Amino acid sequence: MRKIYLVFLCLPMTLSIPNFANAQCGVNILSTPGFDAPLQPSIGNNLTGLFSFGGWTITGAAFNIIRTNGSAYAGGPNNAQDGTQYVDVTNAAGTVYQDFTISGATVPVAYGGYFSSREAGGYTNWTASIQIYALPSNTLVSTSNTRNFTTVDGNVPAQENWYFLLGNVTLAPGNYRYVANLGNYGNFDAAFVNTSCVLPVVLNQFAGSYTNQQVKLNWKVESQVGLSAFEVEKSTDGRNFATIASIAPSNTAAYNFNDDKILKGSTYYYRLKMKDKDGSITYSAICLIKTSQEIGLAVTPNPVKDFMNISGLKSVGTITLRDASGKQMREAKIQSQVLSLNVTRLKPGTYFLQYWDGNQAFTKQIIKL
Repeated sequence: MRKIYLVFLCLPMTLSIPNFANAQCGVNILSTPGFDAPLQPSIGNNLTGLFSFGGWTITGAAFNIIRTNGSAYAGGPNNAQDGTQYVDVTNAAGTVYQDFTISGATVPVAYGGYFSSREAGGYTNWTASIQIYALPSNTLVSTSNTRNFTTVDGNVPAQENWYFLLGNVTLAPGNYRYVANLGNYGNFDAAFVNTSCVLPVVLNQFAGSYTNQQVKLNWKVESQVGLSAFEVEKSTDGRNFATIASIAPSNTAAYNFNDDKILKGSTYYYRLKMKDKDGSITYSAICLIKTSQEIGLAVTPNPVKDFMNISGLKSVGTITLRDASGKQMREAKIQSQVLSLNVTRLKPGTYFLQYWDGNQAFTKQIIKL
């Protein structure tokens, strides 16, 4: 059975969007966005049948304000997404809305909020979304991305998850209404409207692993509104990156990419370059992948100018020479335990010599003068 080597260090990126938006785009213009005032006296079932709270109006269903403080709560998440309280729908679909004003000039606006699910009992599947309406005409001007909640979301531990929905829109001066749409057994928290702001993508995971001579990258997003493309970038030194793939956004929250231009005994750095349709660019955290340690080969001289001698070989196998990007430059079949390789015509730079003995691959870094 082929051995599997898995050595990786990746730094997933998680953004708390209300705080991120405030830091990058100005002040959240909604009042009581985290539903934390007034503070409720107990963990749940506060103000059953609530229809107004902290500047918000609630329609269509009986609502509660849930105050958990991290305590176990069977009716939804044990922690609010922001602060200590969140909105809970008790038994039917409804909306939570608040009016706001854009003044001064036409501006780009980012808006969003977090949704989660209650317990599965009595569950009806529902779709979460946020909409912006122009007032007084009550004309719909923008809708966020959506998420379909099912009974699976109501099971433990799935009901502990908060899902972020986001929209971008350009608004002229005037009055508007922010509307969060919730279904039966839904929860809502951390609403925001930020002016002079466009948030194209929310990346909450970027990870990788090395197995069977491939680096397998995967990432998850909670929103990709306005995104043009993901570009996968690769580096051997953590400073100079080159694009190895471009992936268009799709109707999925999970993506993956496999890189098979890999040499054992090497270190690779990966990052995502996220390009927005308006030309703006953001980067993920860097993901560091290390393959198995160098063993088995001796190469002299190194650095090399014309010919290099390779020893420590078995009498079978293949020698492959690749440049720093993984492109194959030379290949030779092994016929003895020592091989002389002519590299006179190669350009100066860094190369990787790989020996495959039929079971494992061993690698040496080569400097060509």
